[in-house]
Amino acid sequence: MERLIRYGSVDAIPYYNCSWKSSEEWNEMGLKRPILGWFLVVFGGTVEILYLPILYIIFKTKLVRYACYKLIVFLAITDMSATVCSSIISGVLYIQGAVFCTYPTFEYISGGFAINTWCMACAINISLFANRVCSIAFQEYVDVIEGKMAWISMVFSGIYGGYILMFTPVICFNSVAMAWIPEPLSEREQSPEAEDMYDNEWQSWNNYLFVAIMTCLYITYCVLVKKLAHGQKSKKSRAIFIQCAVVCFFNTVTALVYNALSLMTPAPWIVLLGQLCWSINHGCPAIIYLTMNDTIRNSFLRFFCGHKVAKVGHTSSSHVI
Repeated sequence: MERLIRYGSVDAIPYYNCSWKSSEEWNEMGLKRPILGWFLVVFGGTVEILYLPILYIIFKTKLVRYACYKLIVFLAITDMSATVCSSIISGVLYIQGAVFCTYPTFEYISGGFAINTWCMACAINISLFANRVCSIAFQEYVDVIEGKMAWISMVFSGIYGGYILMFTPVICFNSVAMAWIPEPLSEREQSPEAEDMYDNEWQSWNNYLFVAIMTCLYITYCVLVKKLAHGQKSKKSRAIFIQCAVVCFFNTVTALVYNALSLMTPAPWIVLLGQLCWSINHGCPAIIYLTMNDTIRNSFLRFFCGHKVAKVGHTSSSHVI
């Protein structure tokens, strides 16, 4: 975004100039994908609706006073923002068959927030699981470290996301490539100088480090929970394993596919998988909270479905994802 502020308009940014073709000519370069587009729009809208009662429940039941739920609220807000980019905006652009130069200013700003919310979600996910691991591994000090860790994590994630938004290159939607890619494909001829303008090393390092750190944290988390369960295969332990596996899968696939896009042109089905995993990645926490978090699920049934269920107190550290 710093470039947009510095140059005053997208067309004025070096190697993002779309003025050498008319709008009609740029529109003809796209490829309409209405089925994919409508799926993303409907999925994204559903996710946004699901997050609203979750946030209401967390504040209504005062769960937000616990450190882990503060992080969950922060992650939910970030995921809702990310879903606007990954699902709703992407879906509309797929329906129209847009390329970057179809709506250069809109797509430039959207691309900035798309990478910003993705990197912020990565940082918050790491923070959430680091918080859970520490609360289990150092139970005797949990009251001292958990709250401070949550606030430090949120401040760091916010600063990190702000830096990504303001000072790193954006990603650009392209319906033909079926993804948000670093290159706007707005130049008549590619050049090394243009590639340097598009290259976002922060995104690549973010993705690689995220996969490595989350894998270590998931393994540590599951080992600690299993140790606390004394080897018993409880329903809670199985639920935690499923949550870990689901979130880790979508995170990892998204990160690796989008890193691959900066190095090569993957097969179309791989690119499609990356797009779907990116959208699902920001939506699956809402589904997990409503189906596998006892506190939120029971509160949801009580508040919105009129079911009388046993009141569940604060979920133990080992059961909060």
